[in-house]
Amino acid sequence: MMKKAPLLSVWAVMILFTAGTHIHAVDGPDDLEEPLSAVELTRLILDGDASALTSPDAVATDGTFSHFDPLGFPETADGRLVVQSHPFGPATSLRGDHAPFLLYARYTNEQRDAVLLARAGQISDPLPDGGVHTVPFGFGAVRLNAVDISIVEGIIVPHISDNRKAYTEFPLFDLYAGLMAGTDGVGLGVRGVFRERYTAHLGASASSARYLDDATLRRAPIVSFTAGGGLRVPGILPELIGPNLISFGGDTLLEVRGSALGGGVGIQPGAFLELERVFFDETSESRDFRTDPRPFNYRVHSVFARLTGRIDPQSIFVANPFLIGISIGYRTNVIGPRIPEHEFKRTEIVYVADEFLEDIRRQAERRDARSDSR
Repeated sequence: MMKKAPLLSVWAVMILFTAGTHIHAVDGPDDLEEPLSAVELTRLILDGDASALTSPDAVATDGTFSHFDPLGFPETADGRLVVQSHPFGPATSLRGDHAPFLLYARYTNEQRDAVLLARAGQISDPLPDGGVHTVPFGFGAVRLNAVDISIVEGIIVPHISDNRKAYTEFPLFDLYAGLMAGTDGVGLGVRGVFRERYTAHLGASASSARYLDDATLRRAPIVSFTAGGGLRVPGILPELIGPNLISFGGDTLLEVRGSALGGGVGIQPGAFLELERVFFDETSESRDFRTDPRPFNYRVHSVFARLTGRIDPQSIFVANPFLIGISIGYRTNVIGPRIPEHEFKRTEIVYVADEFLEDIRRQAERRDARSDSR
């Protein structure tokens, strides 16, 4: 077995320092605002927090060997260090050496890479190993990139794994509000969309109708209320007309007529077909992506055209009961999807071997001795 290298802890500290992240596996100062320096990390361990850093059970030891990297480290197919469980602790066997080397320390550096919202169709995201992760239509995903940095007994150069991607998926929900105008009048509407697929809407509009009063043609108000729901699917020819969606379903119109029109309330059940062209807000250049994870397509604006067909039961025996309506409008999502809470960036110490702690203590003693001798 190779002689232990006294600079292992320096390597570890340099890695932590360049990562520039908080250490959350340590009891005590959980919310450090600055990266730890070499002296701070040493003091943290020597002040009694080393027990919180020692967690052999946290090291995955089920990796399947695939190949040796150019330095002789055994790796899995996705570039992680292969670690075996031994009575003396987690260890790894390097190429050409029969005796296993202890795993001194492992640091997992994880960072949010992107937030993906599959609004216009599923998203196929490539993985480092050549595979693909699919985010289904109507879902979002927080994509995290992680890398494992392993300090191995007697080896100066740490083992750095390939990037690993992890996805936290969540369903999309948006609440829209907007304006519309058409054969039912001019009005306001709200619409809830769940998973970009299921819709529910409410609307209120005002219009007028002509009536004859003593040979004079006058207008009387009509107030209409609509409620309905349907399905939403990816649209047509997105390369030509841009991102678009098609909705279809059923709704009911409740029409309240003024006394000049005979008063009363009319109910008209029907169906609708809607084509919606969507637009996304540009990402603000002043946005701090570290604290604001919203992607470019979080805020949505859309213009739409809706075709409706309804039946007026009151006209079945006196006139044509089938009514066709057309409306156009604009809407925007006033409430967007709830992105799961997560840290932008974090570094965790998941294992520190006793031999590594002793090495750090000896280095600290030598450093203190040099300071006392001055």
